[in-house]
Amino acid sequence: MILIILTLLDGYGPGKWYHSDGPYNESARNYECVFFYVDGLYREKVTFEIEYEMNNAALRYGDCSELYLSLYSEETIKHLESYKAQILIPNEDMPSSGNYDAYTYGTNSNRFPFTESDTVNPGYHTFSFDLDESELKFRPYNEYIEFSLISYGADSHTFTDYASYNYYYNDDVLDELRQEQAEFDATPENYKKAKVIILLICSAGAVLIILYDIKKDKKMRKEHIFYEPTMQIKYFRDIPSNLDPVFASNLVFCKNKSRKNDSDGYSSIMLSLVRKGYIELDRIDNLKDWTSNNVKIIVKYRPTPVMNDLLEPQPIENEEIETLTPTEEYYFNLIIRHSHGNDISMKDFQLKVSMDYENTNTFVKNIENSVVNIGVSQGYFQKADYEQPKRQTKSLSTLHGILGVLLITLVNLISYQTCLDLAFGAFFILGIAFIFSSLYLRKLAKKYVLLTQFGEDEYAKWKGLYDFLNSETLMKERTVIELPIWEQYLVYATAFGISEKVITALKIRCPDMEMSPMLSNPYYRSSSFHYSSRSFRSVTRSASHIARSGGYGGHGGYGGGGRGGGGGRRRSLILKLKGMFSTTSLLVNKKIFSLQI
Repeated sequence: MILIILTLLDGYGPGKWYHSDGPYNESARNYECVFFYVDGLYREKVTFEIEYEMNNAALRYGDCSELYLSLYSEETIKHLESYKAQILIPNEDMPSSGNYDAYTYGTNSNRFPFTESDTVNPGYHTFSFDLDESELKFRPYNEYIEFSLISYGADSHTFTDYASYNYYYNDDVLDELRQEQAEFDATPENYKKAKVIILLICSAGAVLIILYDIKKDKKMRKEHIFYEPTMQIKYFRDIPSNLDPVFASNLVFCKNKSRKNDSDGYSSIMLSLVRKGYIELDRIDNLKDWTSNNVKIIVKYRPTPVMNDLLEPQPIENEEIETLTPTEEYYFNLIIRHSHGNDISMKDFQLKVSMDYENTNTFVKNIENSVVNIGVSQGYFQKADYEQPKRQTKSLSTLHGILGVLLITLVNLISYQTCLDLAFGAFFILGIAFIFSSLYLRKLAKKYVLLTQFGEDEYAKWKGLYDFLNSETLMKERTVIELPIWEQYLVYATAFGISEKVITALKIRCPDMEMSPMLSNPYYRSSSFHYSSRSFRSVTRSASHIARSGGYGGHGGYGGGGRGGGGGRRRSLILKLKGMFSTTSLLVNKKIFSLQI
């Protein structure tokens, strides 16, 4: 009450006084007091003495009476530095010794000391409290200072002769009151036992969690075979193989993290097509800068398949040009599909891709499935769902992490509001065990990838290449690196999402960069190039989503009439029979699309 009033005294000074709102109403939190500011009073701390009378503070029962006073409560009690109080009862109303019991309630000690005297205030029996700051310690569940006087026997109604009627006015409740007093006195000890039990249970739970993790690891290794690489490689400076760039990226990150951005995969595929001589990117207007609107894709190589009676394309061998990896082939076929001459602007290419819903959806699915298809067919993965153990373990790791955080925060916060307090840190122990388990399981999950022995060895090489390209060693070493290797470095570094590392090294360590059409082209090393790939990713996702949701009308593919070689299989057959055009037939999900050249 005092603190609330003092906050209202701002702005009051000499010659002024304050009267708080009234009338007094406990339920409405209205209090009535008058404060005077005394001129010339120079004290660092002003002490107020409040004296008040209470009516109807006692309850009468059949075999006893009770005076119950709540002297101070709620959160402001935590700011008390000292507390003194006296309860004065006229001698004629005071029960005789042996016919009453007095109790106090509150503070961390459950009860606090008091004294009795018949001489401090003549004519009154006085109960006194004098608590210093060390005694005024509170928790959320004991923020009160209360006093109770119970009279019984010959003086059972000494101070309640004229008390108003209540629900228990004629009932005998003395035994019940004493039982409540005994339970209150036993509360600290009972909760201490409960806290010890909770501590033991949580400690045992923490041990069981650790044992569970160890057992989980043994069970996982019993159910699956996790190979180890035959050699430990820190840095791998060569290109291990002509591996698909998208697959190489997924292989490198299969145990740790995902690629930073899947648009890096599209960038690396296009770079690889440029390096292998299938396409080239050039400016539409040489007088303008390299921007997405001023870039065109030039098709430099067009294979001419031999068609059989089933109109299926046959593989073509050409020793002068490198073969394409699966994702490179999907991307190159997409370019061929939409470029009906020797070139197409980047803007038009992405526009056509965005409108060719079905075919673009097939392209996206093929790119998504390429990792599993390559991994299984080429012997890297033990099975198609090669990340199943890793995924399950990471899910369990996430669950343990959530439980750990909840125990340390929410459960502790709730228990702190009760007599359990923090249960001697029991919930901290269990929460930390869950968090430790989460971290341990996440570490184990990195090893739970179902690679073959060949896959593990290749993983070690490609991870070594990633670490080499991502380290300062690439900049510091003075070993001569040939231009073709630098070109491949840029392709795979782009797939890994660290192309800026190789680009920086190129400027310092590759003085012959201008001799490479790919490395000398500033567009491949610019942010605009990566922006174009992000844009391409966006339009392919959008078109794929439309195709899967069926949110389009009419014919789904580009070229259903008008300009270009639309018409699907019927058009292919017509062109074949008439022999009027040289055609490229693309096999996508067992559908053949004919494209006029």
